[in-house]
Amino acid sequence: MKTKYIFAGILSALFLFTGCDSKSEIDENLVANTKNNKPVEKKFVAKTFKLTTTDGRVLELTNTKEKGLIFKDFVGKKAVLVDVFATWCPPCIKSIPVLNELRAKYGNDFEIVSVLFEKPEDKPKEEVLEFIAKYGITYPITYGEENFNLSKALGNVQKIPELFLFDKNGVFVKKFVGENEKETFEKYIKMAVEKK
Repeated sequence: MKTKYIFAGILSALFLFTGCDSKSEIDENLVANTKNNKPVEKKFVAKTFKLTTTDGRVLELTNTKEKGLIFKDFVGKKAVLVDVFATWCPPCIKSIPVLNELRAKYGNDFEIVSVLFEKPEDKPKEEVLEFIAKYGITYPITYGEENFNLSKALGNVQKIPELFLFDKNGVFVKKFVGENEKETFEKYIKMAVEKK
């Protein structure tokens, strides 16, 4: 038994002396130094999205700022409310008459773009067109996979409806989640429309 312990002690001593050579050089670049650490800066990268409406038009928009969207067709002309919705969502359906009214009232300076949060294989285009006709939707609805890319860029949308208001220059104004009163929307739409 003693021989086992003596052998283990000799073996440990050999590793200790051979592993710690005083002549070994340490590469200072590999040693962590908290004084020199710089925080990793997440660099913003602009991305362009091409959303296809149910009537075949392409709406091109770019997130040129961390909190902004520039709509190619509307920049400098119209404030835009992006409505991320689904056809099976009761609060989304309930807000349609309100959105139709707002678009009619501010139409010259304001546009609504509804982004369908349903995959084409789950909701065929014919069904979306029937939904538009049934509820008398007067604003464009975009359809397709690109909708999900935009939803991620808008903060990874998880709950619907989520609506994002941008002024005429594409600057983010307000996010709305769930059901909202017409007066709540109007308060911010007026700000977005009047902002120069």
